Amino acid sequence: MTHVLSRARWLSVALAAIVAMVTVAACDSVGSSDSDDDSDFDRVALLQNYGSNIILPSYETLAADVADLNASAEAFVATPSQETLADVQADLKAARMAWQAASLYQFGPAESLTLRSALNTYPTDEEQIDSNIASGEYTFGSISDRAAGGFPALGYLLHDTGATDAEIVAAYTSEANAESRGTYLLENINFIQENVDQVVTEWSPDGEDYLGMFTSEANAGTDVGSSLGMLINAYVKHYERFLRDGKIGIPAGVRSAGVPRPSSTEAAHSGYSLELAIANVRAFKRLYLGETVEGQDGPGIDDNLEARGAGDLDTEIVSALDATISALQDLNDPLANQIETNNEPVLTAFQEMQSVVALMKADMTSVLGITITFQDNDGD
Repeated sequence: MTHVLSRARWLSVALAAIVAMVTVAACDSVGSSDSDDDSDFDRVALLQNYGSNIILPSYETLAADVADLNASAEAFVATPSQETLADVQADLKAARMAWQAASLYQFGPAESLTLRSALNTYPTDEEQIDSNIASGEYTFGSISDRAAGGFPALGYLLHDTGATDAEIVAAYTSEANAESRGTYLLENINFIQENVDQVVTEWSPDGEDYLGMFTSEANAGTDVGSSLGMLINAYVKHYERFLRDGKIGIPAGVRSAGVPRPSSTEAAHSGYSLELAIANVRAFKRLYLGETVEGQDGPGIDDNLEARGAGDLDTEIVSALDATISALQDLNDPLANQIETNNEPVLTAFQEMQSVVALMKADMTSVLGITITFQDNDGD
């Protein structure tokens, strides 16, 4: 009997201890989540700011600038002169600058249309362009003509390294295939405009309303396939592969055993590759901060990090982006000439850019609970 009472008493004590441990664990769990939980952060508002005030307006600006480019190109082909050439060259630069903001959002409609490869595959294939003009047989957007179209091809057609403005005008007036060259120029711009306009239509509430889906509460999570998940994957991928590597690392020789490839710069013929790169980093920073195209501050990734108690990481990311911009500003255009004559500062800029990748791809996504789904590049 005594044995039975002792056992009952032991069970009572053990049960009390278990309850106490569970209670303590629960309290600890609640306490630890207070510092990194963003349950009070409005992700729908963040997505609405991104979609309505940044992404769609960036595409609309690009569409308007491409329309201006189309008009000035038509005027140039109709009446080739150094004056009309200067107009179309200026409009080409404006459209390429607008692309630096829109290029960050290659998911959804832009991904399904393969907008990036259609508009900005470089280095451009000069021999293929000349062959296409001579034969009249080409299909913009096809795999075989991907490097013979888009903005880089326009750079070749309207600048052509080493040629004077008078010589470029002559290529559209008195040289062989002059008429075909003008046709190729206009058809390329029409191809660009059709693709950009289609993306605008698909994003627009008056069109396919991808914006409505992107900003919906149902897609405001952080899981794979959520709006924020798609955006951040496209955002980080762009920075790593197409900004850090494409604009700087590959031309500087980082991916070719230290052998520079200056002709692989983005605007090799136009001579403002560095200007495009700086504009792209600035657009990247604005998106991170939630800054609208009008320059107004709105909810951004930085605010989400703050809500999760990661203010120090936010400070590190902004500092790294500022250091990247500063390092790029220390370089000179044409970037190809900088690489050929003094490549060391370009490599330094690449290292500054690399620090952003490390902070965002690993630390930021970990805090936000975002899974990176694109395949890693070598040498991250």
